Amino acid sequence: MNLGDAFARRKQIDAEIENWLARLRLAGRDTLQYRALTIENKDNLVPIPGSKREFKRTYSIEECLEKTKALIEEDRVLALRISLTNQKARAKLVDLDGVEKELTIPELLVLKNDIAPKLENLTRAIPIKAKGVEIMKEMGTVMNWRAITKVEKASQELSDKGHKIEKQVVDYYQIEEVTDYGHDERKVFDEIDKIHLWLQRVRNAINEANKTDLVELGN
Repeated sequence: MNLGDAFARRKQIDAEIENWLARLRLAGRDTLQYRALTIENKDNLVPIPGSKREFKRTYSIEECLEKTKALIEEDRVLALRISLTNQKARAKLVDLDGVEKELTIPELLVLKNDIAPKLENLTRAIPIKAKGVEIMKEMGTVMNWRAITKVEKASQELSDKGHKIEKQVVDYYQIEEVTDYGHDERKVFDEIDKIHLWLQRVRNAINEANKTDLVELGN
């Protein structure tokens, strides 16, 4: 059995334990239900014909306890073997810096579950340089641009016949001049793609490491 098989078996064990716990809850009684027209003589209740319903337990309490305890013990042994195997199971990974490294499963899982999401969030938070704006000046990677927004207001006038005519006229122009330090959009997206490719390599390395055979426990 390798690590991947052991993880799959532990999931099966969890499901089997839940099944046996459900059986255990039903193992405490047999029940007979019926209807009676009178209960005056409680020592000799007479069922109405056809009203009896009997519920028999399928498993004994002892059987359920034995099965569940055996599954818990199997899970304990598997968890210990997985833990010990994780300490020696290793896989090669070409990291983000292009250097090939050999990492353990715990190290790979840290990269997959903790580091990769943080790196992607960091990259997505990088400001992107504005596009389609009126550029005033560019100096290296810094760009100065201007945005002009027309703000209108309603105005009323009288026609030749004395009717009120409402129209929109310019009230003022809102002008915004920006010094833009943002990064090029393509470069940011390329960096996100690079993280995604690296994350796939991490997943592949974990799958490879999971092929490691479980260590045997000493007596």
